[in-house]
Amino acid sequence: MTNDVNATAHPFSGRRQRSLSALLDTVLPASEDGSMPSARELDFLAYVREQAQEFMPKLAAIVDHFDDEFSNQPLSTRLAAVEDYSKTEKQAFNGLLFHIYDCYYQNSRVCELIGVRPGAPFPQGYAVEPGDLSLLDTVLAHPRSYRS
Repeated sequence: MTNDVNATAHPFSGRRQRSLSALLDTVLPASEDGSMPSARELDFLAYVREQAQEFMPKLAAIVDHFDDEFSNQPLSTRLAAVEDYSKTEKQAFNGLLFHIYDCYYQNSRVCELIGVRPGAPFPQGYAVEPGDLSLLDTVLAHPRSYRS
């Protein structure tokens, strides 16, 4: 019974944590020059707990799909396993990608590295000249479309 309680309280400890770290590093590895971090370097679990709690059981199922040796395998082998998973479990994999990218591009370090001011654009916002409707030219150039 104690193991069940611990597994519930800390669903990503031990093997699961190692597999998740390897999965994050496989999906979004660090840049070769080291300037951009790997998704492994971010606190992905804190992101899920704070912003996507409903995804936690799905994340556990995704991580459990990969065997105990996954985290010890070289990147090329892990990549092949992740590609296979992405083909057989498209919906789950797309959900995983969404959350990894969402976490990654909200990170202030990543935003700074790509030249984007971290945080929400408002209330600071961007300076827009009042009455300058030329900013809408690209929108107005698109043909009208309607959703049904």
